[in-house]
Amino acid sequence: MYKLQLDREFSQDLFSESSKEIRDWVVNAIANIVVADDIIEKHEFVALQEAMGLLDSKEEILDLMKKVKERNLFEVKKIKMDPDLSLKIFFYLAGIAVIDGSLKKSEAELLKKCGNCLDLEVDFIRAVISWSVKQMEINRKLTQDLKTSNKDRNRIIESILMN
Repeated sequence: MYKLQLDREFSQDLFSESSKEIRDWVVNAIANIVVADDIIEKHEFVALQEAMGLLDSKEEILDLMKKVKERNLFEVKKIKMDPDLSLKIFFYLAGIAVIDGSLKKSEAELLKKCGNCLDLEVDFIRAVISWSVKQMEINRKLTQDLKTSNKDRNRIIESILMN
């Protein structure tokens, strides 16, 4: 399994000037994406940590965790924001959707809904989802190649040490 890391500096910069309404919308969208397939995998906890980082209080964090545990989240609704910010947020959400190494149908559908709620064009939504899946596949291939390379390196080192 490859490892995808979210850039915390990017997310902090992205949301530092955002309103509470936008941050809450993003938190809800992240949580919905994480629970969309009814399975919370360990990689998805990174996404939940990102969401928690956008909240203002311990009470909000506890409330989020309770809602995630109970799968009782708010529906993702339309929100108005700067178009540039909505593009960045959608890319961010697309990265979160594939953080576990796959994009399940339920996650893809929710991601499309998020794009629609951000008032993004359908072609753009499709392109970003396609891009995120390709990035996921590239990362998986790189991880496999790295493992193969490490095995070959170890084999060469062992053969040198044996001689």
